Amino acid sequence: MAAPDTLPNIESNATSEAIHALRAAAAHVEHSLARTLDPFGLSMAQFAVLQVMGEAAEERLGCGEIGRRLAARAPDVTRLLDRLESVGLVARKRDEQDRRVVHTHITAVGLELLKSAVPMVRAAEEKALVDLPVADRQHLASLLKGVQRNCPGN
Repeated sequence: MAAPDTLPNIESNATSEAIHALRAAAAHVEHSLARTLDPFGLSMAQFAVLQVMGEAAEERLGCGEIGRRLAARAPDVTRLLDRLESVGLVARKRDEQDRRVVHTHITAVGLELLKSAVPMVRAAEEKALVDLPVADRQHLASLLKGVQRNCPGN
């Protein structure tokens, strides 16, 4: 066991306070949005996949591309797609030229569910940032994109 005088400095600093505030805010927003999605039977991750698929419209996306757009790992995306496919919200089809490639698209049922859920999610997002003027929201988004760029693997 290390002697007390060799412990790392655990005093708070501006960086650790910012990271703590970021993580706490993200957790609170995620919890609020998850409650909003409960009536639709969707998790936040499932909603995010449907959102990506809805934005892609007729474009067929592979698991890797969905993962890239969500910043999620392929095995996680595969499990999400399995669940969404099992309830008819997305459909997958193997590529005819390369059977290793699987293309995914949102179904009509998935698109209708997404169209119903989006206004509720937007209202919950608005509520989360109600005290921030639009310029501050834009600045916050810019700052957070900078944080994303600085993280390993991005």
